[in-house]
Formats: sequence, structure tokens, C-alpha cells
Amino acid sequence: MESLEAMRLFLVVIKAGSLSAAARQTGQSPASVSRKIARLEASVGAKLIDRSSRNLAVTTIGDLYYDKVSRIIGQIDDLSATISEQQTVPRGILRFNTNSVIFERFLSGTIPEFLALYPEIVMELELSDDVPDPNDTAIHVDLRIGMPNDQDLVIRRLSQGAERVLCASPTYLQNHPQISQVQDLATHNFVTVRKPGRERTVLYCRSAAGMKELTISGSLTVSDASVLREAVRSGVGLGLLPAWVIAEDLDAGLVTRILPNVEMTHDGFDHGIFAVFRRTDQSLPKVRVFVDFLVETFRRRDEEISRVAMSTRQQSLEHGMRAPDAMRWITPGGISRR
Repeated sequence: MESLEAMRLFLVVIKAGSLSAAARQTGQSPASVSRKIARLEASVGAKLIDRSSRNLAVTTIGDLYYDKVSRIIGQIDDLSATISEQQTVPRGILRFNTNSVIFERFLSGTIPEFLALYPEIVMELELSDDVPDPNDTAIHVDLRIGMPNDQDLVIRRLSQGAERVLCASPTYLQNHPQISQVQDLATHNFVTVRKPGRERTVLYCRSAAGMKELTISGSLTVSDASVLREAVRSGVGLGLLPAWVIAEDLDAGLVTRILPNVEMTHDGFDHGIFAVFRRTDQSLPKVRVFVDFLVETFRRRDEEISRVAMSTRQQSLEHGMRAPDAMRWITPGGISRR
């Protein structure tokens, strides 16, 4: 313990720039600080600080020792913080990732409520359509559409969600060829969301006639679904969006649904909204209370989402579309059964 405190004192001395400044910061006399640094040097077996000049100078070995000790002390402090966070009171930094449309539609007004309930939690919010690496320790909770196929993750379904809808503005449809079947889509301009590592954008189309896979392209790729929605409304091209994102625009006639007899997706036919987190984080109080908060938040919105989903489903049934099969999933090789 004495050597650990000496290491901390050494870091203070280097950052402060002098023994006297370090003494003032730590509430000790300069002589006491000097003696402790001397004992540390004796235990290390090397001179760390050159006291021969009026200004404090760090030796070459001292520089190396400073870098190593900084990392060690940082790891010890991180460990202490982790242990502290696993006590009964939810506290510490909570890193949360979701996409902008989920946040704006369901969470923007509720996050302040959560932070007021748990004042010792500091949230770091990242809005992105990119799915984080499951092993990325920088994210505690990821909120996404579609269940991940990863047994190492803890997955909590928050909502059944609503199917995705292909739509376009009336202006776009007036100025482009008519769409009456899936094959017609190949000649149209699409607005899509950028996905890292994706070389091409595939649209999977399922109807009573079976499954079709279509490679699509367009003049605009955007960073998130909220920008996609605005681009579609503006007449740039066709876009695939969750029904609860575009429902109000459909009701207002700002956009028109394309091929309601066909269910479409870029990745999977499970349209649910899920909270995803690592098993190693499951015991953290800050993660537990936040996931519980998300469950309650979406429970309050369940009637609204269900109403949109039923309305969209009714449109599909009226056009003879088969009922969705949530057990079917997209893999890099195409469609498969999970």
C-alpha cells in the first residue's frame, strides 16, 4: 500500500512540476514529499527525478516509469470504480447506443426522467444506425430493431414493433415508371442508410408468390433513418422505413406505400425493438435499472405501436400478403431459418 501511495505521489509531482507544488496539493511539507520520492527511487533502484537543477527534471528512466505507473494507477482506479458500481446504488458512466429515430420517437422526452431518478448515473448517449461490436466494452446498452443472433449477449424484447414499409412521395411516383411488381423496383432510385462493410444493398421481398432478392441502388446514401424519411418525403427516391416512423406521413398523404402485398427488409423479418447488453454487464445496477426503465417506457407506448402495426398489417392482408414469420432471418448467404 505504501508503494502504491508513493507511485501516486510521484505522478502528482510530475504533473505539478515541482516538489513544493506537489506538497501544497497533497497537504504535506516539501521535505516529506522529497523523502518519499527518495524512498521510491531506492525501491526502484534508479533515479527518477534530477534535483541538480533549479527546475525539476525527469530522467529517462523516470519518463518510462511515469508512463507505466500512469497505466497501472488508471487500471486500479477503473477496477475500484467497477467494484463500486456493482454495489446497491446505481452509479457511474452509462454508455447507451441507439438510432436517431428510436430516440426521437420514444426516448427524447424520457431520458431526463431517468437521470432525475438516478442522479449518480452519468449517461453518454450515441446515436448511430451502426450496430456496435458485441465485444465493444465502450457500450453498456444497445437499443436496436431486430434480434441479434449472438448467444453471448443478453437480449430483452421491448416491443413487437411494426413491419417495414417501402414508400415514396406522390411527386416521385408521378415522374417515374409505375411499380406493379417487385421486378419494377430495379429501375428506381432508392435512398438507403449507410452500413459499414456493406458492398451492396439488398432488398429481400416476401409475398404469397415466394421470396425474391433484389440488389438496389440510388443517388443518396444517408447516415440514419430520420434523414432517410426526409429525403423520401422530398421526392428523392424510394425508402424502406419502420411503419411507426412513417405512419403519420402515410395518413397525411405525404408519402404512398409501395407494393403493400410484399413484405420487405434489408436484414431480417423480425421487426421487434430490443435492448441488448453483455452478460458481464448484467450485474451492474446502472444497467439493470436502465433496462427496466426501457421496458416500462415501451410498455407505455405499446398501444400506440400496436395500433400502427395492426393498421399496416391490415393493408398487407387486404392485398393478400402472407402473415409475417419472425423466425426467418437474413444471413450473408441469403434467407435462412433460425
